[in-house]
Amino acid sequence: MREKQHITVHKSNPSNNLLKVSVILLDWSCRERFHSFDWLNRQNVPRKQYELIWIELYDRVVPVAMEKADVVITCGQNGVYHKHMGYNIGLLHSKGKVVVICDSDAVFPEDFVTSIIKTFNLAKSDIPDSLVLMHYQWRSSVLYPDGLSEIEELTKYSWADLWPNVGACMSVSRSDAIRFGGFDEHKSFRGYICGPYDLGWRLINAGIPERWHDESVAIWHFSHPDPPATYGQSFSLKMWREKRYPHINHHALKAVEAFSTGRLLPIDENLEIYELRMQNRQIDTEFERKYSCLTERAGFSKWKITYLYILFFFEPFIQATKSIFLTYISHHLKKLIGPKKYEQVKSRLKSINGNKAN
Repeated sequence: MREKQHITVHKSNPSNNLLKVSVILLDWSCRERFHSFDWLNRQNVPRKQYELIWIELYDRVVPVAMEKADVVITCGQNGVYHKHMGYNIGLLHSKGKVVVICDSDAVFPEDFVTSIIKTFNLAKSDIPDSLVLMHYQWRSSVLYPDGLSEIEELTKYSWADLWPNVGACMSVSRSDAIRFGGFDEHKSFRGYICGPYDLGWRLINAGIPERWHDESVAIWHFSHPDPPATYGQSFSLKMWREKRYPHINHHALKAVEAFSTGRLLPIDENLEIYELRMQNRQIDTEFERKYSCLTERAGFSKWKITYLYILFFFEPFIQATKSIFLTYISHHLKKLIGPKKYEQVKSRLKSINGNKAN
């Protein structure tokens, strides 16, 4: 059964500017620090070119988010959280050409947003390149230090080697995200084992190139004070309870399955994103358009398919009966109005049918 949400928009972005980037930051009433706002509000690009969207999966409204984010939304989820549903809410409310899904408690270099704008070619064009941009993330077992204010200070701390952590941060074109159904809301993505790579890998399946971003603009992530969230942790029963489905090396099973099979769309697509995706189709003729909306989202009903099977079975008999009937009518009509008039009527009917076909 689909998880119910009670969406409340506490703050919206009134700007009518053509934003280049939307940064979506997720919380599930677990963040104890909100330093990401400080780093993201110190970017070396005009603030009017990007927005910060804060999505709380439960009901907590954080004062610092209300102050420093452009958009603040609570989802009102119950039970174990579902991050992908939150990602989709952020995607639907975003105004940027590129959407960024990233850790909401990271340190960001001051050229983080600029690097995204350049990589997607938004410095020269209003239309972003189609790209799956994965961001490296430095990770440390050290807690976030009080008083940290300059990026240069990070070198004082111990950091693990960089590796392709697909769950840390990803940027994609908003239009590509919509076109391929957004983030999968299947029940298997509830809890801790999930991430933006679900969508990223399906975009790669569609032929959109992946690129790992320059290490010089990697983001930085300190550890948390609670042991279950400590980097490099041993097994934790608390964290295990947040894993709701089997996984492949801590990657979501259905995301790996999609990547391996080449699947393009989510198993459980967000309804609003589905409607947007369908509305964005460009169909050139009325003849084709009539076939584009014959079913509901789930496809033809069982009754409709049964009816079509029955028609298919009786098709030879129907056509034979139709042919006999038309032969009978034609013969008597020709006798009634004469051969010359009959040929004129026949020619006229062919012309009308030809126009309908075109």
